[in-house]
Amino acid sequence: MELLLSEYLTFGNIIFSVVLLLILNQLIELYQFRSMPPGPRLTSLPLVGNLMSFDSGESFSEVTASMRGKYGTVYSMKVGSYKLVVAEDPASVKEVLVKKSADYAGRPPFHSYMIDSLGGKDIALGNYGPAWRFHRKLFMTAIRQYLSDQKLVEDRISEQVIRLMQYFEDQNGNDFDPGKIFMESVANVIGRITFGKHFDSSHPDFEELFQLNNQYFADTETSNQLFVLDFFPITKYLPFRAYKSEQKISDRMFEILRQQLKIQENEFDPKVNIGSLIGNLLKERIAAANEVGAEERASILSDDYIINTVGDMFSAGYETTSTTLRWAIAYLVHHPECQRDVQSQLDDVVGRYRMPDLDDRPNLPLVLATIMETLRLGNVAETVLPHYTLSDTTLAGYRVPKDTVVMTNLMAVHLDPSLWENPNSFDPRRHIDSDGQLITNSGNFLPFSAGRRVCAGEALAKVELFLFLSRMLHRFIFLPSEDGNLPDLKGKYGLTRFLAAYKIRVVKRQ
Repeated sequence: MELLLSEYLTFGNIIFSVVLLLILNQLIELYQFRSMPPGPRLTSLPLVGNLMSFDSGESFSEVTASMRGKYGTVYSMKVGSYKLVVAEDPASVKEVLVKKSADYAGRPPFHSYMIDSLGGKDIALGNYGPAWRFHRKLFMTAIRQYLSDQKLVEDRISEQVIRLMQYFEDQNGNDFDPGKIFMESVANVIGRITFGKHFDSSHPDFEELFQLNNQYFADTETSNQLFVLDFFPITKYLPFRAYKSEQKISDRMFEILRQQLKIQENEFDPKVNIGSLIGNLLKERIAAANEVGAEERASILSDDYIINTVGDMFSAGYETTSTTLRWAIAYLVHHPECQRDVQSQLDDVVGRYRMPDLDDRPNLPLVLATIMETLRLGNVAETVLPHYTLSDTTLAGYRVPKDTVVMTNLMAVHLDPSLWENPNSFDPRRHIDSDGQLITNSGNFLPFSAGRRVCAGEALAKVELFLFLSRMLHRFIFLPSEDGNLPDLKGKYGLTRFLAAYKIRVVKRQ
């Protein structure tokens, strides 16, 4: 038997078997990708697919440059165990996010997503379904309820703006890095909204949660490794450092959130006016527990679901907003003429003897345009999180089967020269019409995504950005560091697109 086997295990037979396997793989791939968007079919390899077709680079646009140049702005490929479709032009991006939002509303069952959401029990990473829709509705209701009390919103944010401006004054015109104080200030606002008045930077666990979250968002190397590993489900059984690191951070964050939930649950009084997201979730859980026939609703208000929703609010809520503020100040230091224009409008509308408030928004289009231009050019979210097709559908006339991972490149829309004149230039006035009014309906401005998966915290983020930025510019002039160095605007990539640390100076306006 051994002799017979050795006769067949010749070098020629092994080569023949490998070639046969490659041909079979190509035939299967060609059949699976029939009528799908074009892509690198003949270079697909067994097990890894077209993983080697990606270019080297930090950003999504850099790693897909060759494929975009070769196949256009809508293309497909096999990566690991998944079919992947990429949309990088305005029409196809909006087809995915808006026109056929229901077809593309899923999230792929990536292992890192399961780690970060206790098995898909959150809003950002959870798959589309009854539990997701229920928690998103509760989330949106809590945000709307909070924003409906304008005085409360302004008071909460004013507390942090005052603290922030005192920090600026304490620098005495010296160089400083505004990154950490921006993050702490916005995190305190989000902490109060999420947990109520007992959980902010004065709480012993807050700093740890804050640091863990920063590590989660800024670790570029781990983020890139996870993006690749997730396309290969077998990797979850292997001892990869990236998964271990992700698990350790997530476990500790969830531990802190569970502890806080228990404290809040013990102190919760449904008769008292509820002023936090966690309070709204606890109120809903009590109502479901006391309602006959509401067992399913009660099951999706378990501790796991609640801490995921609360974690979403805290984690994403402050990081993206504080990162946007860092981009805004960096751009304004680079463009002092824009800063002067905004301050001139603030002086005309608000005057020098009071701070801007939310009632001033309609009369301060340059502040709003500066925020919009920061979001457009800064591209904190270069791409939205991967979508996952829930049914067979189409894109740009091509077939896209169920269970396909779909990536949409928002940065490609925001920097498209056919949509924006001089798209790589910072120009807030591009968002102002000839009558001096803000342009809000261009359809090509998607920093918060769109459709069923649009950012649930968009309205809150816009309020925070307006109050923080308008009040900072009302009080201070932002200048380059003493040596004249300007912030580096290249951008770095983790889970978001952020700036390298930079230093500036501030001078109090007279």
